[in-house]
Amino acid sequence: YKKGVRMIKTGKTPSWNFGKISRQRAEQLLLNESLGTFLVRESEHFPGDLTLSIRDEDRIQHYRIKFDLINRSYTVDDEIFFPDLNLLVQHYESDADGLCCRLEKALDERQDAVDSTRLQKSVTANINCKELHIGKLVGSGEFAEVYEGTYRKTRVAIKILKGSNSAELFLHEASIMSSLKHQNLVQLLGVTQESDNVFYLITEFMSKGSLLHYLTTRGRSVISQGDLIGFSIDICEGLLYLEENHIVHRDIAASNVLIADDKTAKVSDFGLAKVLGNTEKDNGSSIITEKIKCRTKWTAPEALESKRYTHKSDMWSFGILLWEMFSYGRCPYPRLPADEVLINLKEGYRMEPPDGCPIEIGDIMRQAWHINPDRRLSFYHVLQRLQHVNTSS
Repeated sequence: YKKGVRMIKTGKTPSWNFGKISRQRAEQLLLNESLGTFLVRESEHFPGDLTLSIRDEDRIQHYRIKFDLINRSYTVDDEIFFPDLNLLVQHYESDADGLCCRLEKALDERQDAVDSTRLQKSVTANINCKELHIGKLVGSGEFAEVYEGTYRKTRVAIKILKGSNSAELFLHEASIMSSLKHQNLVQLLGVTQESDNVFYLITEFMSKGSLLHYLTTRGRSVISQGDLIGFSIDICEGLLYLEENHIVHRDIAASNVLIADDKTAKVSDFGLAKVLGNTEKDNGSSIITEKIKCRTKWTAPEALESKRYTHKSDMWSFGILLWEMFSYGRCPYPRLPADEVLINLKEGYRMEPPDGCPIEIGDIMRQAWHINPDRRLSFYHVLQRLQHVNTSS
């Protein structure tokens, strides 16, 4: 069962699939069961991951099942990887292999069963396709297309998966979004599946589009510095919330911020987001070391070079986003090709703040771009400074 094993597909919901139940509820269900009775549930502390709960001799044991986004596989011990949850369960049914005991019997008196395609996703499942009306195309990416539409007479954005190959990636985004509730993060309304290969991710509709589009189509004559500072505060509040919930976004850019009717800015696009957890420790801070397809000009040097993603690498990207905003949508490092950015950064090159940018905002940019991640500001301190700029202007 090493990486690359062909996935087993099944239309039947496994009996061990309990979806979104709490640790306490799992222990109540397993308390009077025999040794080796088990269930699988959504992790309470690590959105997108799962927990395997097993009845041991004198207690209930809980094991985190991690989802590897790059390899689209599951693991308990970071050594053996399974492309399908059924394979993982079958393996531990035949051999304890480090667990407290072998999996003997799946708990079958379920009270919270969910569809197997969404087991690991704590998403709202009450979207009825018949009540979903798809309108015009408003955006297209590598894995999905986004349409304007309506659901129960409410305007919504509908993200439609382009192919089955990226289904896990798509559902990972839904899982992350469903765990987040903040006024400056785009709100997930639900996920539904029309057929085996067609997934819909439904979010609130943001009428003014992306921040990048908003900046480039309006410019200085329409957008004031006060507006830009307001956007900066909104985005920083959203990113502070992510930091407090141990989530690294990893794709912060003006194109991934959406603007509502009332000009509230909201962070979107959580396809690369990751929960910090049992990865590595670096001076007490959790880090992720993994290769992803990133935007070179927005990404911190340590992430480009060593694939090290932390809240401090998100802060670097936020500094680039500030530059985008106060240049009214220009592409960062306008005179540098992407493949020359890293070497220039390592040699000490940094962009100057755009013309007319407030001094305090320029200072935040420079501190966000410190080569040493530990010397960069936290989102909490940046938010305080932005709020001070706002009240002073």
